[in-house]
Amino acid sequence: MGKLRDNLFLAIILTGSSVMIYFIQNAIFHNPSQTAFYIFQDMAFMPFQALIATLVIDGFLKTREKRKKIKKINVVISTFFVDAGVNIMMAMSSFNQNHNEACEIIKIQDLIGNSGSNVKKALSKFEYHFYADPTKLSSELAFIMDKNKAFLLDLLENQNLLEHESFTDMLWAVFHVADELKSRGDLEKLSSVEVKHISEDMVRAYTAMVMEWISYIIYLKDEYPFLYATAIRKNPFSQSSLIN
Repeated sequence: MGKLRDNLFLAIILTGSSVMIYFIQNAIFHNPSQTAFYIFQDMAFMPFQALIATLVIDGFLKTREKRKKIKKINVVISTFFVDAGVNIMMAMSSFNQNHNEACEIIKIQDLIGNSGSNVKKALSKFEYHFYADPTKLSSELAFIMDKNKAFLLDLLENQNLLEHESFTDMLWAVFHVADELKSRGDLEKLSSVEVKHISEDMVRAYTAMVMEWISYIIYLKDEYPFLYATAIRKNPFSQSSLIN
Protein backbone atom coordinates (compact mmCIF):
# COMPACT_ATOMS: atom_id res chain seq x y z
CA MET A 1 0.00 0.00 0.00
CA GLY A 2 2.84 2.36 0.85
CA LYS A 3 4.56 1.68 -2.47
CA LEU A 4 1.33 2.43 -4.37
CA ARG A 5 0.96 5.72 -2.52
CA ASP A 6 4.56 6.67 -3.28
CA ASN A 7 4.10 5.84 -6.97
CA LEU A 8 0.90 7.88 -7.13
CA PHE A 9 2.63 10.82 -5.48
CA LEU A 10 5.52 10.56 -7.95
CA ALA A 11 3.10 10.43 -10.91
CA ILE A 12 1.32 13.57 -9.68
CA ILE A 13 4.60 15.44 -9.22
CA LEU A 14 5.92 14.52 -12.67
CA THR A 15 2.62 15.25 -14.42
CA GLY A 16 2.31 18.58 -12.63
CA SER A 17 5.88 19.44 -13.63
CA SER A 18 5.08 18.79 -17.30
CA VAL A 19 1.91 20.91 -17.17
CA MET A 20 3.80 23.73 -15.50
CA ILE A 21 6.61 23.63 -18.09
CA TYR A 22 4.13 23.78 -20.97
CA PHE A 23 2.25 26.64 -19.21
CA ILE A 24 5.50 28.61 -18.85
CA GLN A 25 6.32 27.94 -22.50
CA ASN A 26 2.93 29.35 -23.60
CA ALA A 27 3.33 32.34 -21.28
CA ILE A 28 6.71 33.20 -22.80
CA PHE A 29 6.23 32.37 -26.50
CA HIS A 30 2.44 32.79 -26.82
CA ASN A 31 2.18 29.95 -29.33
CA PRO A 32 -0.19 27.25 -28.01
CA SER A 33 -0.51 25.59 -31.44
CA GLN A 34 3.23 24.97 -31.56
CA THR A 35 3.12 23.63 -28.01
CA ALA A 36 0.34 21.22 -29.01
CA PHE A 37 2.39 20.19 -32.06
CA TYR A 38 5.40 19.26 -29.91
CA ILE A 39 3.19 17.45 -27.43
CA PHE A 40 1.86 15.19 -30.18
CA GLN A 41 5.34 14.85 -31.66
CA ASP A 42 6.66 13.64 -28.32
CA MET A 43 3.71 11.26 -28.02
CA ALA A 44 4.49 9.87 -31.48
CA PHE A 45 7.93 8.81 -30.24
CA MET A 46 6.62 7.19 -27.04
CA PRO A 47 5.89 3.75 -28.61
CA PHE A 48 9.40 3.70 -30.11
CA GLN A 49 10.90 4.71 -26.76
CA ALA A 50 8.88 1.94 -25.10
CA LEU A 51 10.26 -0.49 -27.68
CA ILE A 52 13.83 0.59 -26.93
CA ALA A 53 13.25 0.32 -23.19
CA THR A 54 11.61 -3.10 -23.50
CA LEU A 55 13.88 -4.82 -26.00
CA VAL A 56 17.25 -3.18 -25.59
CA ILE A 57 17.44 -2.05 -21.98
CA ASP A 58 15.44 -4.99 -20.62
CA GLY A 59 17.54 -7.38 -22.70
CA PHE A 60 20.72 -5.81 -21.32
CA LEU A 61 19.48 -6.10 -17.75
CA LYS A 62 18.44 -9.73 -18.26
CA THR A 63 21.85 -10.56 -19.74
CA ARG A 64 23.54 -8.90 -16.79
CA GLU A 65 21.34 -10.76 -14.34
CA LYS A 66 22.01 -14.04 -16.13
CA ARG A 67 25.76 -13.49 -15.85
CA LYS A 68 25.38 -12.88 -12.12
CA LYS A 69 23.41 -16.11 -11.75
CA ILE A 70 25.98 -18.06 -13.77
CA LYS A 71 28.74 -16.70 -11.55
CA LYS A 72 26.84 -17.73 -8.42
CA ILE A 73 26.27 -21.21 -9.88
CA ASN A 74 29.96 -21.59 -10.72
CA VAL A 75 30.87 -20.60 -7.17
CA VAL A 76 28.66 -23.43 -5.90
CA ILE A 77 30.16 -25.87 -8.42
CA SER A 78 33.67 -24.84 -7.39
CA THR A 79 32.75 -25.34 -3.73
CA PHE A 80 31.49 -28.84 -4.49
CA PHE A 81 34.65 -29.99 -6.26
CA VAL A 82 37.05 -28.33 -3.81
CA ASP A 83 35.30 -29.57 -0.65
CA ALA A 84 34.01 -32.96 -1.76
CA GLY A 85 33.78 -33.71 -5.48
CA VAL A 86 37.42 -34.45 -6.29
CA ASN A 87 37.84 -36.64 -3.19
CA ILE A 88 34.66 -38.57 -4.07
CA MET A 89 35.87 -39.05 -7.65
CA MET A 90 39.23 -40.34 -6.45
CA ALA A 91 37.55 -42.74 -4.03
CA MET A 92 35.16 -43.99 -6.72
CA SER A 93 37.90 -44.37 -9.31
CA SER A 94 39.45 -47.20 -7.29
CA PHE A 95 36.35 -49.26 -8.16
CA ASN A 96 36.66 -48.48 -11.87
CA GLN A 97 38.38 -51.42 -13.52
CA ASN A 98 39.32 -49.41 -16.61
CA HIS A 99 40.40 -46.24 -14.85
CA ASN A 100 43.74 -46.31 -16.70
CA GLU A 101 41.95 -46.07 -20.04
CA ALA A 102 39.86 -43.15 -18.79
CA CYS A 103 43.01 -41.33 -17.70
CA GLU A 104 44.41 -41.74 -21.22
CA ILE A 105 41.36 -39.94 -22.62
CA ILE A 106 41.08 -37.19 -20.01
CA LYS A 107 44.25 -35.15 -20.38
CA ILE A 108 44.47 -31.54 -19.26
CA GLN A 109 46.16 -30.31 -22.44
CA ASP A 110 43.37 -31.82 -24.55
CA LEU A 111 40.70 -30.18 -22.42
CA ILE A 112 42.18 -26.72 -22.89
CA GLY A 113 42.97 -27.14 -26.57
CA ASN A 114 39.37 -27.47 -27.80
CA SER A 115 37.21 -26.51 -24.82
CA GLY A 116 36.91 -30.18 -23.95
CA SER A 117 34.52 -30.99 -26.81
CA ASN A 118 36.63 -33.85 -28.23
CA VAL A 119 37.23 -35.31 -24.78
CA LYS A 120 33.53 -35.17 -23.90
CA LYS A 121 32.68 -36.78 -27.23
CA ALA A 122 35.16 -39.59 -26.57
CA LEU A 123 33.83 -40.08 -23.04
CA SER A 124 30.24 -40.25 -24.28
CA LYS A 125 31.23 -43.50 -26.02
CA PHE A 126 33.44 -44.75 -23.19
CA GLU A 127 32.08 -47.54 -20.96
CA TYR A 128 33.22 -47.50 -17.35
CA HIS A 129 33.53 -50.91 -15.74
CA PHE A 130 32.78 -50.46 -12.06
CA TYR A 131 32.79 -53.26 -9.54
CA ALA A 132 31.61 -52.31 -6.05
CA ASP A 133 34.00 -54.63 -4.23
CA PRO A 134 32.34 -55.28 -0.82
CA THR A 135 35.72 -55.68 0.88
CA LYS A 136 36.73 -52.13 -0.08
CA LEU A 137 33.45 -50.19 0.14
CA SER A 138 33.53 -49.46 3.87
CA SER A 139 37.14 -48.35 4.05
CA GLU A 140 37.52 -46.53 0.72
CA LEU A 141 34.17 -45.03 -0.23
CA ALA A 142 31.42 -45.33 2.39
CA PHE A 143 33.33 -43.17 4.88
CA ILE A 144 33.87 -40.33 2.40
CA MET A 145 30.30 -40.49 1.13
CA ASP A 146 28.83 -40.47 4.63
CA LYS A 147 31.08 -37.59 5.61
CA ASN A 148 29.82 -35.47 2.70
CA LYS A 149 26.17 -36.57 2.63
CA ALA A 150 24.90 -33.54 4.59
CA PHE A 151 26.99 -31.24 2.39
CA LEU A 152 25.44 -32.76 -0.75
CA LEU A 153 21.97 -32.26 0.67
CA ASP A 154 22.74 -28.61 1.43
CA LEU A 155 23.85 -28.09 -2.17
CA LEU A 156 20.66 -29.66 -3.48
CA GLU A 157 18.68 -27.09 -1.49
CA ASN A 158 20.60 -24.21 -3.07
CA GLN A 159 18.17 -22.17 -5.18
CA ASN A 160 20.94 -21.00 -7.51
CA LEU A 161 21.29 -24.52 -8.91
CA LEU A 162 17.70 -24.75 -10.16
CA GLU A 163 18.81 -23.41 -13.56
CA HIS A 164 21.72 -25.87 -13.86
CA GLU A 165 19.90 -29.11 -14.52
CA SER A 166 22.88 -31.31 -15.37
CA PHE A 167 24.77 -30.38 -12.20
CA THR A 168 21.67 -30.91 -10.07
CA ASP A 169 21.14 -34.34 -11.65
CA MET A 170 24.76 -35.16 -10.89
CA LEU A 171 24.31 -34.20 -7.24
CA TRP A 172 21.25 -36.45 -6.97
CA ALA A 173 23.19 -39.32 -8.51
CA VAL A 174 26.06 -38.87 -6.04
CA PHE A 175 23.67 -38.45 -3.12
CA HIS A 176 21.92 -41.66 -4.16
CA VAL A 177 25.20 -43.58 -3.93
CA ALA A 178 25.79 -42.15 -0.45
CA ASP A 179 22.26 -43.12 0.56
CA GLU A 180 22.64 -46.65 -0.82
CA LEU A 181 25.88 -47.25 1.07
CA LYS A 182 24.37 -45.88 4.28
CA SER A 183 21.24 -48.02 4.09
CA ARG A 184 22.82 -51.37 3.17
CA GLY A 185 24.16 -52.23 6.63
CA ASP A 186 27.25 -54.44 6.62
CA LEU A 187 28.74 -53.74 3.21
CA GLU A 188 31.00 -56.79 3.34
CA LYS A 189 27.90 -59.00 3.32
CA LEU A 190 26.32 -57.56 0.19
CA SER A 191 24.71 -60.03 -2.20
CA SER A 192 25.78 -60.19 -5.84
CA VAL A 193 22.55 -58.43 -6.81
CA GLU A 194 23.27 -55.59 -4.38
CA VAL A 195 26.84 -55.30 -5.61
CA LYS A 196 25.62 -55.02 -9.20
CA HIS A 197 23.06 -52.40 -8.23
CA ILE A 198 25.60 -50.24 -6.37
CA SER A 199 28.09 -50.66 -9.22
CA GLU A 200 25.50 -49.29 -11.67
CA ASP A 201 24.73 -46.39 -9.31
CA MET A 202 28.43 -45.59 -9.12
CA VAL A 203 28.76 -45.58 -12.91
CA ARG A 204 25.87 -43.13 -13.19
CA ALA A 205 27.27 -40.78 -10.54
CA TYR A 206 30.87 -41.01 -11.69
CA THR A 207 30.02 -40.41 -15.37
CA ALA A 208 28.08 -37.28 -14.46
CA MET A 209 30.83 -36.02 -12.15
CA VAL A 210 33.50 -36.44 -14.83
CA MET A 211 31.52 -34.36 -17.33
CA GLU A 212 30.86 -31.62 -14.78
CA TRP A 213 34.50 -31.66 -13.65
CA ILE A 214 35.67 -31.10 -17.23
CA SER A 215 33.36 -28.07 -17.60
CA TYR A 216 34.55 -26.82 -14.21
CA ILE A 217 38.24 -27.07 -15.18
CA ILE A 218 37.66 -25.24 -18.48
CA TYR A 219 35.76 -22.48 -16.65
CA LEU A 220 38.61 -22.03 -14.16
CA LYS A 221 41.18 -21.85 -16.95
CA ASP A 222 39.23 -19.08 -18.71
CA GLU A 223 38.05 -17.09 -15.68
CA TYR A 224 40.33 -17.88 -12.73
CA PRO A 225 43.80 -19.08 -13.83
CA PHE A 226 45.14 -19.01 -10.26
CA LEU A 227 42.37 -21.38 -9.10
CA TYR A 228 42.93 -23.53 -12.19
CA ALA A 229 46.57 -24.02 -11.20
CA THR A 230 45.44 -25.25 -7.79
CA ALA A 231 42.72 -27.50 -9.24
CA ILE A 232 45.00 -29.40 -11.60
CA ARG A 233 47.30 -30.27 -8.72
CA LYS A 234 44.45 -32.46 -7.46
CA ASN A 235 43.65 -33.77 -10.93
CA PRO A 236 41.91 -37.16 -10.39
CA PHE A 237 43.09 -38.26 -13.84
CA SER A 238 46.79 -37.50 -13.52
CA GLN A 239 49.32 -40.25 -14.08
CA SER A 240 49.83 -40.53 -10.33
CA SER A 241 46.18 -41.56 -9.95
CA LEU A 242 46.46 -44.52 -12.31
CA ILE A 243 45.59 -47.89 -10.85
CA ASN A 244 48.29 -50.52 -11.12
